[in-house]
Amino acid sequence: MSDQEQKFEWKELKEIWENSSQTKEINIQISRLVIELKDKVSQFEKDSIKTDVAKIKKNWNEFYSKTSQFERDSINKDLTTITALLKKFLHFIKKKK
Repeated sequence: MSDQEQKFEWKELKEIWENSSQTKEINIQISRLVIELKDKVSQFEKDSIKTDVAKIKKNWNEFYSKTSQFERDSINKDLTTITALLKKFLHFIKKKK
C-alpha cells in the first residue's frame, strides 16, 4: 500500500468518524476510559513510557533503516486490516442511526 493510499484511507475514515451521529457519545466514553486508565497508571509507569517514546523518536531513523522490507510490508498489511475493520465499525454505527 502506498503512502498516498494510506493517507486517502485515513482521510476517508476520519470523515466517516466525524460525520457519525454517535461520535460525540463515543468520544465521551473514550475520554472516560482514558481518564480511568490514567488514574490506574503509576507515575513510575508514566515516566517509563515517556522515556521509551523519547528513545524510539531519537533512534527512529536508525531503527527504520534496519527494518526489512518484509517487516514493512507486514506492518502495512496490518494497518490496512485495522483500517478496514474500523471502516466497517464506523459504517455499522452510521447505519444504526
